Amino acid sequence: MVTYNIRIFAFAILGLAFGTYVILFLLTQDLDSIDFNKALSHISTTISLNIIVWLIFIKWAWKLKIFYPWLVPFPNLAGDWTGEIKSNWNDKNLDSIQTDVSIRQSFFHIQVKVKTGESKSYSIGASFDIDQDRGQQQLFYSYLNTPRPGVRERSEIHYGSTVLYFDGFNVTTMEGEYWTSRETTGEITLKRKIGE
Repeated sequence: MVTYNIRIFAFAILGLAFGTYVILFLLTQDLDSIDFNKALSHISTTISLNIIVWLIFIKWAWKLKIFYPWLVPFPNLAGDWTGEIKSNWNDKNLDSIQTDVSIRQSFFHIQVKVKTGESKSYSIGASFDIDQDRGQQQLFYSYLNTPRPGVRERSEIHYGSTVLYFDGFNVTTMEGEYWTSRETTGEITLKRKIGE
């Protein structure tokens, strides 16, 4: 679970609102004769402007590195990744499986898609577990894996869970492990594709 610093969010929201109001007040008032009706009308303008600013933050600006980690406690993992999977299936007699991973992320949501030569997986739930006190930075997700029809006699549709470990906020590599409802486990290593 990600621990949001509610105090910092509160100070950011209130600070932005106060700053916006002061700027509007100073730009529109004659300080020698203050118009209180105009001053009150600035409250609704301040609220509207702050809503717009926070919508922009939630949609795009959260990705800017200046907000890490004091306001945004998780990294931007969105993009394309490549790597390999090592499974314990068949007594570990399998070769490593090359995989491509696509991560789509917003401020409130993360979606992981994994593709190998034989199957595709889509996350059905994902969450960060970031706890600086414990030194933990990881992404958990559960998924549904759908093999190609031609291989389902030996590789059935199944559910699984994965944990990926990373370090810092400029993440270029991740590694972790997974478990499946077929009672198999394995390791996964990923590297962000160049240009992502």
